[in-house]
Amino acid sequence: MVITIRNICIPEDYEGTAVLLSTFYSEPITVQRMREEDAAIPQKGELTRDENGRLTGHDRQRLVAVNESGKIIGYGCSWRAPWTAPGTLYQKVLVDPAERKNGIGREIYAKLAAYADENGASKIVGEVRDNDRDSQAYASGRGFVRDRHQFESLIELDGQAAETDGGSADTPKGITLTTLAQVRGEEMEKRVYELYRKTHPDIPGSEGEFMWYSQWRKENLERESFDPSLFLLALDGDKPVGAAELYEMKQTNSVYNLYTCVDGDYRGKGIALALKRKSISLAKERGYGYIRTNNDSQNAPMLAINRKLGYVPVPGYYRMFKILE
Repeated sequence: MVITIRNICIPEDYEGTAVLLSTFYSEPITVQRMREEDAAIPQKGELTRDENGRLTGHDRQRLVAVNESGKIIGYGCSWRAPWTAPGTLYQKVLVDPAERKNGIGREIYAKLAAYADENGASKIVGEVRDNDRDSQAYASGRGFVRDRHQFESLIELDGQAAETDGGSADTPKGITLTTLAQVRGEEMEKRVYELYRKTHPDIPGSEGEFMWYSQWRKENLERESFDPSLFLLALDGDKPVGAAELYEMKQTNSVYNLYTCVDGDYRGKGIALALKRKSISLAKERGYGYIRTNNDSQNAPMLAINRKLGYVPVPGYYRMFKILE
């Protein structure tokens, strides 16, 4: 079997790459999603160094492994964003499950390792499925160690009654639940961004800085598939103090709860629980089949809320890292 490993070609390789990526992620990856992500990222990156000589800046290398018939059977990516922790590169190596143990992953990994070495990275971070023992062993054999466990949870909406009051009975006093569609405007969007920026360091395992406002807009509010009516907010007057962002996945008639946060000054009042209940009610009203979400294993408060609402654990991911000498 003749395998060619080359740089990804856009847009020609979108479809084949999306099919392969979908074998790794819990939900299908679409061409539209890949296109939207690429549109929010500068085509040409620039890697730099900070005052301590650590790798900074942004860039990425994307590779595909193609067989004789032109089918993409392997994928590799090494990248960092400007807000990534100094010295760190993120990395992904995927091989079509039917083509594993043919040396494809080894060749892709070697090219990504050379990229990391050439650019002086000091740490590589990646993910493996928590139910994929072969991939865990593969990563461990190359010096990666397990860092964190990213749980995934799912709630089936069949049998879940949509609350006729939208969950208002459980809303803390003085707090209003709404959506970004109902209060949209540049000033509100900036306030929501500040809420995200403020709560980002509270996520267990978070590293680096939070992206700047213009980039946050590109990756969230400006993407073609963004639906502000699925972006739930908890307001104290006109101040956003909590949010629950849902992402529609048409292929599976479901939504993914991308992020839930509450301002630290407002925690312990039941705002997160109210937002989660509202998200279930909204998804049920829209006719979605289920909601999927994820939490770090050390985020006990949010895990407890999800379990209380009926979310059940499903296979998730281990974060792995390797320190380079």
